[in-house]
Amino acid sequence: MNKKKVSFKNFKLKKFEKLESVKDKNITKNINMIEKKKRFKKNQSLIVLYFKNHVVCFGWMSQGTKWHVSEINKEINIKNKILLYDFFTLKKFRNRGFYTKILKLSKNSKTKKRYLIYCLSNNYASKKAIKNSNFNFVKSIRKNEI
Repeated sequence: MNKKKVSFKNFKLKKFEKLESVKDKNITKNINMIEKKKRFKKNQSLIVLYFKNHVVCFGWMSQGTKWHVSEINKEINIKNKILLYDFFTLKKFRNRGFYTKILKLSKNSKTKKRYLIYCLSNNYASKKAIKNSNFNFVKSIRKNEI
């Protein structure tokens, strides 16, 4: 099955593993389709949070072995881990806790793998949501580290 759902009250989380299954215009108009097509080809998944059947937030999930953090031009090891990245909340739904909710629901799947997420040190809203989602801070990574 291509789509997976997790529901909690008025929330629904869907995981898309193929570009063709993404039909909602609120998603397609907010993502660069050429770049995203490459992500699906690399077996990365799009996760979408719906609230009362409206798209409110979405982001990406990767389960590879290495990940390139483009913001600092550094490779990190993600073997046996699930990386969550590039989240976006639609403008009219911002500052209402939806980013925190999508992170919590994403971590709710039954797996023994650890979840990873990162953000820039000056992105205070993301840092707050990540902390409120019960992620543990591991370390800061800088561009000049080997």
